[in-house]
Amino acid sequence: MQNLILASHGSLAEGMLSAANMIVGDIEGVDAYGLDTYHSPQDIYQLLKKKIAEDNTHEYIILCDIYGGSVHNQLMHLCVYPNVFLLTGMTLSIVLELILANETGDIEEKLLQVIQNAKDNMLLFTYQRVHNAIDKGIEDEKLW
Repeated sequence: MQNLILASHGSLAEGMLSAANMIVGDIEGVDAYGLDTYHSPQDIYQLLKKKIAEDNTHEYIILCDIYGGSVHNQLMHLCVYPNVFLLTGMTLSIVLELILANETGDIEEKLLQVIQNAKDNMLLFTYQRVHNAIDKGIEDEKLW
């Protein structure tokens, strides 16, 4: 079984969990830790370290908001456990994909695919690009 942990500055993690719950209903196995509730990244780290150290039968996927941020830097230390995987650049689409994903298969490969999917879902729409597509009769979303 996999546990998903959302960690962030402010209340972003709790907001992500709230939005995911709104979309898919009540979710089990997902926890959120934001610095608005926990006063320092070390507080979050200590809570998670205790939880993970006591449970080596489950995999823990940790999503952080910012690569190199204080939360990420502290939680990187949890990667000393073989059942911990840390992703940065948390988005709602990543959270939803991990919640809804099939838990079978190689977790590292799955996470790399999730990252690629997130990149593919980042699109730029502008007045000029939309009108160029309309003028050319292009409806392919990959244009963006």
